[in-house]
Amino acid sequence: MSLSEKYRKELGMWVDNYLDPFVLNRTVAARKSDSSDPFALIRTEAEKDLEFTVLKATGKDRTGGDIYMMESNFLLQFNMLLSHIKVS
Repeated sequence: MSLSEKYRKELGMWVDNYLDPFVLNRTVAARKSDSSDPFALIRTEAEKDLEFTVLKATGKDRTGGDIYMMESNFLLQFNMLLSHIKVS
């Protein structure tokens, strides 16, 4: 799947921020002092950040259905990782 450079860069930053277990663990630890429910706060931030990432996509990026499946899988993986961190 070919993606525009700007969109690929934004998706890469989203993945680095929300699908890296070490980064996500540090984010949760930092948010625990700020919020009574850091997991809900981080989940909301991740969803909003992915929505903003989509704004960087060109029309060509959005033509195939594969991109929607990839974004959905990213959110699924994020939610699974966040749930795992919450349990541990």
